[in-house]
Amino acid sequence: MFVLETLGPLAAGPEGFPRRDGAPYLPGADLREALLTAALTYAIERDEAFAAEMRRFAQHAFKGSAGELAAAMLEALLVRQPELEALAPADVPLAEPERRRVLVVNTAAGRVEGGLELELFEGRAEVPALLQPELETWLAAAARRYRAVLSSAEAAELTRVLPESEPLYRALEAREGEGTFWPLRAGYWTPEPEGGRFLAFARSAAADRALERRFRTRPLPQRILYDPETRRSLGWVNLRKEG
Repeated sequence: MFVLETLGPLAAGPEGFPRRDGAPYLPGADLREALLTAALTYAIERDEAFAAEMRRFAQHAFKGSAGELAAAMLEALLVRQPELEALAPADVPLAEPERRRVLVVNTAAGRVEGGLELELFEGRAEVPALLQPELETWLAAAARRYRAVLSSAEAAELTRVLPESEPLYRALEAREGEGTFWPLRAGYWTPEPEGGRFLAFARSAAADRALERRFRTRPLPQRILYDPETRRSLGWVNLRKEG
């Protein structure tokens, strides 16, 4: 069994958490998205041929929108590793969330550009079913690597705007060595639909420039959702295996 525990407030979207018979839940599709995004970044880092293919997509080959490019990259990952198709996490029942106003922080512009009201969940929740045991080792490594890269890049930008957010990132860095959990960035943590799928391109100056020129986007989403009450950005969670 896995347990989801939040390190930052968890949101499902502007419309709130979906409900079944009145009870809120996190869709299993949100966990699948988080796992595949981590897997995509890890695969790009570890496989130069796959990385070259993804850079080619970004720099000149792909002709759609940024969102369509992000979807195409996930499709390419599933062609490379068809075993990941089997990822089908169940919906996660949650305790009642709290409605709070969060800030939209534009890290590229170095300012808070607005706010919105969201349903936020904090605490622990049992995950009924997650994945096949044979995928666990590789995906755990992918999840840990993804959070290390994302938290480092985000901290460098967000703490310049909101210095009070720094303790969260120190805590994330301190826990990187633990082996009993899978770190993920889940749910609605940025209003940008591509999420963190372009993160691996931060190490390629040419791909980074191409994202800006061709798709008006960046490897790190420039808009981050931040809860001023907890002084934490949204979506940081652990999946802990128990039993």
